[in-house]
Amino acid sequence: MKWEYHVVHLNVDDSSSKSEEASNPEAASEKLKGSLSPDFLKDQFPEQYQEDEGSEHPATQLSKFLNNKGLERWELSEKIKIGKMLFLIMKRQVYK
Repeated sequence: MKWEYHVVHLNVDDSSSKSEEASNPEAASEKLKGSLSPDFLKDQFPEQYQEDEGSEHPATQLSKFLNNKGLERWELSEKIKIGKMLFLIMKRQVYK
């Protein structure tokens, strides 16, 4: 059986104040040292970076993201926390 993997990186910030990165994909990309482009962040987390102030709770956004990945046959297999970074390791079977 062969597997392919997809890694999702989430920043975990324990502070209760809302940061600029929460609504600005350019600032978030800069904080990630350009490892994820602003366009990628807007594409993968559209609810987080929408123009409207009435955005959904991050848990709802993550649920939708994971449900979409599930439709693509990705399965959450592990989570790893390193400092303020949380990595979600997803896998799916390769049928080749």
